[in-house]
Amino acid sequence: MITKIHIQNFKSILDYTLELGRINVFIGENGAGKTNILEAFATASAAADGTLEIEDLYTRGVRIAKPSITISSFLQRKTTQAIALTLTAAARTSSTDEKAPQLELRLVPDAGDIDSGWRVDSFSNSLILEAPSDTAALDMVMGVLLRLDRSQKSTKAALKELKELSKLKLKRPNTSILQKQLKSFCIYNLNPLALRGIQNTSRRLPLGINGENLDVFLEGLTQAQRRELVRYSKFIPWFDNLLIDTQDELKFKGHKLGRSTSRLYFRDRFMKKGNNVFSAENANEGILHTLFYLALFLSDKTPPIFAIDNIETALNPQLCRELMKSLAAMAKAHDKQVLITTHNPAILDGLDLHDDDQRLIVIHRNDQGHTVGKRIKLKPQAKGEPRYKLSELWMRGHLGGLPKAF
Repeated sequence: MITKIHIQNFKSILDYTLELGRINVFIGENGAGKTNILEAFATASAAADGTLEIEDLYTRGVRIAKPSITISSFLQRKTTQAIALTLTAAARTSSTDEKAPQLELRLVPDAGDIDSGWRVDSFSNSLILEAPSDTAALDMVMGVLLRLDRSQKSTKAALKELKELSKLKLKRPNTSILQKQLKSFCIYNLNPLALRGIQNTSRRLPLGINGENLDVFLEGLTQAQRRELVRYSKFIPWFDNLLIDTQDELKFKGHKLGRSTSRLYFRDRFMKKGNNVFSAENANEGILHTLFYLALFLSDKTPPIFAIDNIETALNPQLCRELMKSLAAMAKAHDKQVLITTHNPAILDGLDLHDDDQRLIVIHRNDQGHTVGKRIKLKPQAKGEPRYKLSELWMRGHLGGLPKAF
């Protein structure tokens, strides 16, 4: 998991360090900079992958803007023509001798790009040594050097250094693991037309950032994954099962008369048998959003780290709460890490803030307009104290993240 990100000079974020858990929910008023944090992750992902073209950023869910807008611009402050992003991942062991893997990026506008693109100005990785029980790999290296040229002083010097390290084994840079985790990062922001197979604007696979390819993705789930999906879907009262019509037989029977290309169908348990199947085009938005999120969390083909912008869209408040509980459990079971933005207080009621893996961060802009944040922690419940829901605390103004202009 990524445990920390330091963002400098990116949009409304002048200088902000964010410590992360497994589930990270961001709240705050409109324009506070919540999505900018997600986009900083996506930009770092693209840079680490060597794909900083406009199309690459767009397919990750980044809102494209010219560099003069993307780089922080504040009154009475000189603009620095570079963005700095530093990401830190959890160390693989609890040893105090092992430094946490880190990835440092410095991005500058590409002056030679007429489309206002970016280039990586500097890229820094960490290389770490660890004590092993097996020195076979080191012995192989020494053997190769011996065969090169015994008379070369440089070879002898290299051998001397290798002998000094005979009790150590070179470990692959931990940052390669961090880069692998980041490689497929993207921001999902669902669109009903994309979920229904009517609009296909994202070419990202296996799932488009707006909900594209849901039917194809569900078809590829294993039986165990399908059972888990159906089990978690039971908080949709009418839902009985889903069908994937790979041969389009149901379309030719009149079950799909519109423009949808999706082969996803649903069976309603309240309707008469033989007449209880309908297409994704006719399904309500709630079930489509719910299925997408569940599939996103349970599959090993989806990114290990990703973001969801406005997760509450099209969902009933009670469903928001139950879905959030389910996603938190699935994230732990399937080793996923997620950044989520929301404006719905009910989402907060699905969080367990006594679990350090689940975090609530209130984002706001300070007096200078810089995006900053504050993590909300709960004290242990004292006996006899009144118990309030997080949604109530938010709406009463105790958490912050509410407009003050009215």
